[in-house]
Amino acid sequence: MLTALALAGCGDGGAPERASAPEPRQLPTHTATATPEPTPSTTAAPGPTRRPGHKVGTLAPRTRTSTAGDVHLLAADRLPTIGGRAWTIGTDQPVGPVGACQKTALETIGAMSTASRSFTADDGLTATQLVARFPDARSAWRAHQVLVAWRDDCESRVQRSTVGPLQPVTVRTGTGDSYRGSFRARSAGLGILRTGSYLTMVEVAANGDRYPRDWDPARVAVRRIARTF
Repeated sequence: MLTALALAGCGDGGAPERASAPEPRQLPTHTATATPEPTPSTTAAPGPTRRPGHKVGTLAPRTRTSTAGDVHLLAADRLPTIGGRAWTIGTDQPVGPVGACQKTALETIGAMSTASRSFTADDGLTATQLVARFPDARSAWRAHQVLVAWRDDCESRVQRSTVGPLQPVTVRTGTGDSYRGSFRARSAGLGILRTGSYLTMVEVAANGDRYPRDWDPARVAVRRIARTF
């Protein structure tokens, strides 16, 4: 009974007052500093994705020493010798037609660029090599057919000339062939090599009948040129 009265006497006649919850502690506030948006000129490009254990670097583009393929020009000691006479490089400047049967420069039949080299040796020996690059293998094939056609009608165009048959040359890569000829007071062998979009011509010539009869230096040269591809 006394307990009930004591409880009833607490308060102002309303519902019992609930104990007020302690105010939560106010956390310190931080003022965010606005970060300026990067402008297009200062925005860094995303870097390459790195994989564990692999270094990521930037490779510089490889530069070609020549667009025509001068790496396929034979050195003087790689050109077959006649009678042991050593060859000397005459010039790497642009040369004229390679052989008496060539009608025009190879640029007129589609070559994009060319590289050439001439050679000389004692007793009037001469040699010329030309490497031409075409847009694609099909264009090089068509140019090869043009060279063969020029050989076919060479005797009718070039006075005092005798042109031998076209003979295939077995090479490690590409397609090779050659022919021999006599033009006025000189005899010569001419070889052709086609590899992909490249076409190479090489002529070796001598005065009179000094060009070998039992073997053809131009055929050997074609095989050695093929090894550079």
